[in-house]
Amino acid sequence: MTKVHEVSAEVQAMLEASAPIRDVVEGGEHMRKLRTRYLPKFAMENDEDYSARVASTWLFNGVKKARDDMAGRIFEKPVVLEDQEGQLFEWCQNVDLEGRDLSNFADDAFKAAIEAGISFIMVDAPPRPGGVTRGQAQALNLRPYMVQLPIASVLGWKWDNIANAPVLTQFRIMEQVAKPDRGEFSDETIEQVRALFLENGRVVVRLYQKRDKSDHEFIQVEEYATDMDQIQVVPVYTGRTGFMRADPPLADIAELNLAHWRVQSDKSNCLHKALSPLLLLKGIEVDGGAVVNSAGYAFHSNNEMAALEWAEITGSGIEKGSDELRDLEKQMQWMGLQLIMSRTGVSTATGDAIDENKSTSRLRSWADNLKDALEIALGWMADMGGLSGIDTSVVVHKDFSVMGHLTFSDVRDMYNSGAISREAYVAEAMRRGILAENFDADDDAELIEQDSTGLE
Repeated sequence: MTKVHEVSAEVQAMLEASAPIRDVVEGGEHMRKLRTRYLPKFAMENDEDYSARVASTWLFNGVKKARDDMAGRIFEKPVVLEDQEGQLFEWCQNVDLEGRDLSNFADDAFKAAIEAGISFIMVDAPPRPGGVTRGQAQALNLRPYMVQLPIASVLGWKWDNIANAPVLTQFRIMEQVAKPDRGEFSDETIEQVRALFLENGRVVVRLYQKRDKSDHEFIQVEEYATDMDQIQVVPVYTGRTGFMRADPPLADIAELNLAHWRVQSDKSNCLHKALSPLLLLKGIEVDGGAVVNSAGYAFHSNNEMAALEWAEITGSGIEKGSDELRDLEKQMQWMGLQLIMSRTGVSTATGDAIDENKSTSRLRSWADNLKDALEIALGWMADMGGLSGIDTSVVVHKDFSVMGHLTFSDVRDMYNSGAISREAYVAEAMRRGILAENFDADDDAELIEQDSTGLE
């Protein structure tokens, strides 16, 4: 039987699938702390040598770059509420009560979804004391807000098919809260489980805490009812496989990134040995077995066969290691580009890369998913805040091109070589701000023709 603080099997499977992505995104210091999880120890390699190899291994973070590049396309323009007046718009300037506006909040939720294939947005509000009206609650800032939940914060959920649709009946998350009896200057925290239950048509919240950090059991410390008629948690998908289930879209890039991590470690280790030749003494006795190799020192031997040589590694494999690292980096870059290419129609990869007018690219699909999730969450905020007749539509930027990774010189070369049309070339120039938004290619063509006629 799963306890309130235990991770469900479904969540555990998603955590394991996304762990390589999340670990690489954390950066080199985090990866070095994981040691043998991703960097195997060689046979006969002692702990000291292995630790030295780990310390000299650096991370090329292709996964994080791919994630940030994808998010950067969507958040090239901020996510905004269409109706920029009224109470809801004001709430969106600090949508989580932690200082993030709607766009910054959405950016974090979207990046978490790219890493795991799914993240969650929860709408909550502080408990309202008995007798406090909605108007009084607004005056006290007891207003609804959004909470961004990565998969690592979620413990599990339950759902039922109600009215022919899946409906959450339970949702559990792990939080860190201030220890109730901590000292005045202490920042000590304890773990807390927040469990939401749908009971008799209303959501009930129960909080569970440990007595102390050494305790393995969580006990219920609080319970309160809400006005909510549904558990207000909405998923943001980038790798949906089912209701509240997903696969991480960057899994293949992470696999290449881990290969790069290991090859780089091997190359650095080999380079260190190649740059550190060994002094080989033949027929020379050393008192005490200690060798001093420094200026002002000399070796003496009466042995006619004595010799002093340097034993060096040729380093022939270092160049091959460098080639393999470059190949892996190119593969990661290409796979990141593939993730935002259109999946419809019959065309080549090159054709997809230069066709900016496709409307069904994976990145646009993810942007639509984010838009849907935000609008659902904003609708819940409006309902909880007593705001009626509110338009919760949001604007999410989707007018981007898969040529965004190219310089404009690259785009010009593609046009000159006939790889893209004049219309695509002009559209890309307008998208980058090189030409004005009201630029008319047909009018410009007429002016060009008039100019050329006048010169004859």
